[in-house]
Amino acid sequence: MLKITNKKRLNLLKGIEKMRNSRLLSYISFSPMDDYVLVPLYKQLCSIGKTERIDLFLNSYGGAVDTPYKIVNLIREFCDNFSVIIPFVAKSAATMVAIGADEIVMGPISELGPIDPLVRHPLFTDLWVPVQSIRLCIDFMEEKLAQSKDTKITASVLYPISNKLDPWILGDYEKSIKASYQYAEALLENNMFKDNKDRAKTVTKTMTEKYFSHGYCINRKEALNDLGLKIVYADGDMWHLIWALYLAYDDYMQGKNFMSVIETVNGVLDLPNSE
Repeated sequence: MLKITNKKRLNLLKGIEKMRNSRLLSYISFSPMDDYVLVPLYKQLCSIGKTERIDLFLNSYGGAVDTPYKIVNLIREFCDNFSVIIPFVAKSAATMVAIGADEIVMGPISELGPIDPLVRHPLFTDLWVPVQSIRLCIDFMEEKLAQSKDTKITASVLYPISNKLDPWILGDYEKSIKASYQYAEALLENNMFKDNKDRAKTVTKTMTEKYFSHGYCINRKEALNDLGLKIVYADGDMWHLIWALYLAYDDYMQGKNFMSVIETVNGVLDLPNSE
């Protein structure tokens, strides 16, 4: 038996809408974000219709490089003002969705992350790989060769690694890295930093190149003070509602064994694992 009823979850959703004077669209996912989400997302947006403000209640560890740009553009077709509420985690591709908003609402435990989208491993298709990891592998080999006193011996040691790097795959991964930079810059230039294009370029470079850990935590203080993103601190009653709603989704999804959920006050769409 679920500890939190559907009615209570919807009441929390309505409470946030009332406090934020917005329409709330929830997308909670524990599987990689990809284009599979677009049709159900569109259905829920149609149920809302054109409105002044939409808040996306977003929890995701990221996914495909192209999907965030599509999500932001789709949501903006239905509203004049777009905000992202992060209850806990919006990493990688989900961070790209967040920076496409006019503002990002974060609480004490909320996290953004580096922009390092995932791509499927060419052989192990259930495995998603951060695109930066391929570049770091190449950088590692180049560094070892440059530091070596005997490049022939070092090259022979590194050969088994380099031999596994298919040039077609490397090209595809490099394209994904460049695409993530292009998308991130466009999202910032067109939205949050539309009046400061230079700032958009600087923040894009930082978020795509500065951080070495895919799971690095960019909390609300760093997002506001270091990156200069438009961050709204959620505290007090607002944060209580946001965190309670996140826990309600976590409870609901564990009970139903669903990996992704999209919901508005008009109803919930449970998404089977797209993998």
